[in-house]
Amino acid sequence: MANALQGLLLQAEVAPGVQADFEQRYANATGQNVAPGNPPDYQDQNNKWGSELRVYFNDPTLAASFAASGAHVEQGRAGYLSGAYAYRVNNNEIWWDMVENSGLHLGLN
Repeated sequence: MANALQGLLLQAEVAPGVQADFEQRYANATGQNVAPGNPPDYQDQNNKWGSELRVYFNDPTLAASFAASGAHVEQGRAGYLSGAYAYRVNNNEIWWDMVENSGLHLGLN
C-alpha cells in the first residue's frame, strides 16, 4: 500500500481552541513544527469546533480500500482543489494513522 500513498494530499482545518494539541501531536509524529499557514495545507478555521482532517487522492483502488474499512469516501466534486482530485476522505483517525504510522505529512506526499 506504500505506493498507493504517493500523491496523496493531506490538509488540516483546525479551530483555534485545539490548535496547540494538534500542533504538538503533529510535531511528535513528524518532528516538524507547524502553524496555521505554514505549511499552507494547515489552516486556521474559526468556524470549526475541532479539527477537520482531509485526505485528497485519485486512486480508485485506495478509495475502495477506504470504503471497505468503513470510511466515507466522497467523490465526483469539481471543487476538490479545482478538480485535481477525484476522491476525498474526511476522517481524523485515518489522517492521523497516515501521519503517525505511514510517515505522511501535511501537503503533497
